[in-house]
Amino acid sequence: MPEDPGSFKQFCQLVGQMNITEFRYRFNSNEKAVVLYSVGVHTVSELKAMKERMESCQLKTYNVIETDLMKDHLHYLMGGRSNVQNEVLCRFIFPERPGALMKFLDSLGPRWNISLFHYRGQGETGANVLVGIQVPRVEMDEFHDRANRLGYEYTLVNNDDFYHLLMRSWLGFL
Repeated sequence: MPEDPGSFKQFCQLVGQMNITEFRYRFNSNEKAVVLYSVGVHTVSELKAMKERMESCQLKTYNVIETDLMKDHLHYLMGGRSNVQNEVLCRFIFPERPGALMKFLDSLGPRWNISLFHYRGQGETGANVLVGIQVPRVEMDEFHDRANRLGYEYTLVNNDDFYHLLMRSWLGFL
């Protein structure tokens, strides 16, 4: 996926009405992002049609469902430390209903780049979502205004001790 503001929204539009059950992404370079995602499909033809939509927009897609190494280990290791300018880390609680993710993306507009996103649907009333957004310090008031108008509970976590501990552990592991 290109590292451009609005790419995540384009991706979600291409997924369409399919249920995104997992999405992992971390900003890594200024060119292309590697994204790990899962969608709820019922037939092989649905999966094939979605893959064709992605690839028609230059979003290379691989089906790794039968790769044990990926299922058991690698998808948990997605992410890690990244040198991202002006990154604001937030925990949002998204309602578990269709359209909640697009409402979030629409509220941001193409204004700011999403540098980290981890969502895993749990089938409950609210999903915990960790989001990194590149917001210059001078635009923080506007960011808070948009986030408050969205109506989803959120908390800034840039200064969370456990976050910093895990990020240092990642760096040592790599």
